[in-house]
Amino acid sequence: MSGEPSGLEMPPQVLDPASLACCRKLVGRLFPWDTNRALELALLKTFCLPSISGLLQRTGEFEQRPRKRYDDTGLMVAELLRLGPDSPGGRAVIQRLNRIHNHYPISQADFAYVLSGFVAEPIRWLERYGWRALDSTEQQALFRFWDHVGTLMGIRDRPENLAVLLALNAQVEQEQFSATASNRRIADATVSMLLADFPAPLRRPLQGVLRGLLEPKVLASLGWQPTPSWLAAMVRGSLRLRSRLLNVRQRLRPAPSERFYSEHPTPSYGKHFKLEQLGPPPMLERLNSPRWSGPQRRIGLTGGIASGKSTVALWLAEQQLPILDADVYAREALASGSPGARAVLERYGNEVLSSAREADAAVIDRAALGRIVFADQRERQWLEQLIHPFVRERFEEELTAQQAAPVVVLVIPLLFEAGLEHLCSEVWVVDCEPEQQLKRLMQRDGITAEDATARIAAQWPLAKKRALADRLIDNRGTPAACVSALSL
Repeated sequence: MSGEPSGLEMPPQVLDPASLACCRKLVGRLFPWDTNRALELALLKTFCLPSISGLLQRTGEFEQRPRKRYDDTGLMVAELLRLGPDSPGGRAVIQRLNRIHNHYPISQADFAYVLSGFVAEPIRWLERYGWRALDSTEQQALFRFWDHVGTLMGIRDRPENLAVLLALNAQVEQEQFSATASNRRIADATVSMLLADFPAPLRRPLQGVLRGLLEPKVLASLGWQPTPSWLAAMVRGSLRLRSRLLNVRQRLRPAPSERFYSEHPTPSYGKHFKLEQLGPPPMLERLNSPRWSGPQRRIGLTGGIASGKSTVALWLAEQQLPILDADVYAREALASGSPGARAVLERYGNEVLSSAREADAAVIDRAALGRIVFADQRERQWLEQLIHPFVRERFEEELTAQQAAPVVVLVIPLLFEAGLEHLCSEVWVVDCEPEQQLKRLMQRDGITAEDATARIAAQWPLAKKRALADRLIDNRGTPAACVSALSL
């Protein structure tokens, strides 16, 4: 999965102004109510895919905080339309969406289906219930808008044109919708939230009204009973009558100005909100932490010791990306004859002296040094205070040297521990199970379980790093499986 522009190209061409203006008019002036209903229906349909509902159930957001999750989605979508995805505000929304989505293992296929719903559902809804249907120019503008957003989000498997998008949307709904317990749990929680503001006696009838709008395949996938045919016919007839009345009103007195969902008060935030408030509460600290915001994309690659960073770094190097490695700079800091090496030898003497020599200078035995510092926290802190300033300086030097590169990779095992997030525009964490980490470290370095446990304990646990990741890379399988799932 990727949440950034794919490949190594510079950011894609901006959306043409005519398409943006058309979409803003459609959503903000001509069809605000219809668009909101269509996108609610599109959201509900995503719960019919077990891969999506299962992930949402695991996050807990739709069950624990459905109102906030709904408002956050609506506000970010509305701001993309109001501001335009290429404006500074729009790019900030895209960046936040990417940082949220990259935290979860969402497949390209699921991304493509969700994206298709933002186009297909408004077109279908307005054909059935709008005061008029969208014409071909408006449909194409809607497609171009969301296709451009998909480009900015790094969604690779996007339909190439509107016809392909509509076909993909229909095919997924016909072939991949299936009933699971997670589908119903997420859908029930969402509908309960949407109806919470209505008097209790009306909620059950309103649920029947909603079911009257849904196709049998959707109802079956959500585990909902069909509405009686007479009620379904009445619901759809009422919406068609509404569209006729609105047709007359729109022709006589069109809306004077545009107004978007983000310009209305919301239950979660009232009259005003800030982008920094949007997102899952456990992720807000990470989402709002300072990051590199220049034009260069800087991938900070980290994880636990022996979690698989080298495997991912090698793949990134094969993509012709510059690799800046903290371990390389740390070795430079202790190179024979360096001030760092002299300080270490002065402190530990023969305990860390290697039998090898380079240019008549003593060489540090790094394994011996490791045994000392991983056994004593004070000694480890002393060594870190010696090495970290040198490593920071080397990073600054190399970033200056690589400033023309569109993408660079910073491999920093202690990225969070050393407070180096500000160097990166995004952080990738290579993840595995603690048992795997222990076993891999013992095999790689030929050390005992006790020594390996001490070295793992010297870093932040992976569980803590997971919560701060912009992108989690699952390395619980083989290196080949890990690499096969990677993308830029």
